[in-house]
Order: sequence, then structure tokens, then C-alpha cells
Amino acid sequence: MQSNQKIQGYCERCKGPVFLNNSDDQYGNTVVTLNCWNGHYAWIKIEGIEQDLPNDNKVQTSKTIVKRISFFKLP
Repeated sequence: MQSNQKIQGYCERCKGPVFLNNSDDQYGNTVVTLNCWNGHYAWIKIEGIEQDLPNDNKVQTSKTIVKRISFFKLP
């Protein structure tokens, strides 16, 4: 599969160009996305995945790794 590199429109959020992309994920599923070059997705379609799985609408965030930043003078 090849990506369609023609501009499909412009992002509503950032006004960047929107492209249609085709790729395969690590499990061999075909992933088709319509997104701008800044990472804003209009939609994502994953082919080859079970359709009867429940949708997980939770936003996943990670904890920050840096707990403290401090500065000191070297002699």
C-alpha cells in the first residue's frame, strides 16, 4: 500500500495540510488515517481488528518523570 500524498484539505485546528495515510501496525493490521502534519486526526480506521470489542474512550496520560529540577553553582 502506498500513501496518498495529495493534500486532502486543511486542518480545522491548526490550518495545516491534511493527508490520507495507509500503514501497517505492529500486529499486521492495516491502519488508514486522515490527519494533518501536526498530528491532529480527523479519523482513524483499523482494518483487521475485531469489530465487537468495546470502545475505550478514556484519555490515557502518563505521570511526569521529572519530579524536581534544581540548579547550583560549581566552584
